[in-house]
Amino acid sequence: MASREKIEKFYRLWTSELDRFLSGYIYDEEDRPNPTRYIFPYYLTFLEKFAGGRLEEIEKINLLSGIRGIGKTTLLAQLYHAPRFIPSHRKSNYSNILTQNYEKIYLDISRLSDEGIGLNEFFNYYQEMQGVRFVDLNKKLLILLDEVHYDEKWGLFLKNIFDATKGHKNILIIATGSSALRIKLNPDLSRRSLSEELYPLKFNEYAVLKSNVYPERELSDALIKAILDSKDAKELFEFCKNRQIEISKYFANFPLNAEEEYLYFGGFPFVLGLKNKRSIVFELVLGVIDKFITKDLLEMRNLKSGTISKIKDLLYLIASSDSTDIDKLCRTLKLSYDTVREVLDALVQGGILIEIKSYGQKFVKVRKPIKFLFISPSLRVSILNGILPPEVKGKILEDYLALIFSEDFQKKGKQYGGLEVMHDSSAGGADFVLRLGRDKKIIIEVGFRKQESGIKQIENTGKKISDYDYGILISGRGDLELINDKIVKMPLNFWLAI
Repeated sequence: MASREKIEKFYRLWTSELDRFLSGYIYDEEDRPNPTRYIFPYYLTFLEKFAGGRLEEIEKINLLSGIRGIGKTTLLAQLYHAPRFIPSHRKSNYSNILTQNYEKIYLDISRLSDEGIGLNEFFNYYQEMQGVRFVDLNKKLLILLDEVHYDEKWGLFLKNIFDATKGHKNILIIATGSSALRIKLNPDLSRRSLSEELYPLKFNEYAVLKSNVYPERELSDALIKAILDSKDAKELFEFCKNRQIEISKYFANFPLNAEEEYLYFGGFPFVLGLKNKRSIVFELVLGVIDKFITKDLLEMRNLKSGTISKIKDLLYLIASSDSTDIDKLCRTLKLSYDTVREVLDALVQGGILIEIKSYGQKFVKVRKPIKFLFISPSLRVSILNGILPPEVKGKILEDYLALIFSEDFQKKGKQYGGLEVMHDSSAGGADFVLRLGRDKKIIIEVGFRKQESGIKQIENTGKKISDYDYGILISGRGDLELINDKIVKMPLNFWLAI
């Protein structure tokens, strides 16, 4: 238990340094405001409702998860200074925020934890200093908590605030954490909070932040709808044909190597200001993994030091392979199956990897090779130090698809009764099988090398899934093409525009 003197000292030092601390996140080296990410307007909506007294009970506590380095701290800093980041043409939509009729406090919980001060202790002191009580708060208070999971009892703390403030709408809490699983599944906050996940940059957001180039309005949603909702391959082909000029105009704004530059280096906002410093980018991205291993992973799992020392080797083996055979990983790393599986689960829960299950895996007992993809192509490229063997080059495109499937397709899939993303683990099988609702099945192959082999893989998987609706061959090169009544070839740029 921290002493009152210690809490008071921390509070005075923190408040005196806060503006300087936040300025490092909201301004670049030339003192220009850093751009906001796609999720910023989402939280502005809550802030405007809060400031206008229209916040719903369930909206009082918002939890945001996501791996390190993707801008969670910057987002909180921008929300703290929200009026500075509202575009001029949108100011009329946020009149209550602009009047700043609310108090606000920002806390880095990792710093609080380092001092041995608990959230409950700090806010008991804060209420005393401000002469308020959360239970009958008579003025509006915005609380921004960064890295909230550093406090062991953070879930209970937020639950107690939720329960204490049921009588009013004068509090809004936005809290971030690195582990999606720990944030989303905290039992104390079941039915008491909303949760979102912040993902690495997609191509179109990278283009906005780096070059201020915007796609046509609602193009992304229209592409996802066409991919998921088309009746057959011909209908999808006709849609793409009608939007081809729009896609071409969009990509005409970029130099020839823009797509590859994004896939190699563009997943994280902190690389946007770096020019021609590829080795530094790799080092910074690897730092994301290092921090996850040394901080987040140790909190999530009780792993032996010998196991922890092999996690980077494990990630290298996954990054340099076409598929993941866990038994082979065990032999190479000299670890038990249960240990390797535990580490892989933690990497998935921590947002580094995405596990793609084999089609039909629920109904078989045989161990099949599992596909693990990275949440951003930049992670795989950095682990391999930019040196990708030909057989692995197509994997970075699969990483990108895993990102947009997780971020965009899953949200849209709810309209159709849910979306499952799988793969065909058999020899010559397709990269992805999307099952939409109960009946619809779409086979997807990344045809990075030979076009014919991609068609064959779709057809091979199609023989297993005889009632599939259509197949999509994603081509890094070449034109849009209706290959036959079941398969359409879509250039990669259509997918990068999502």
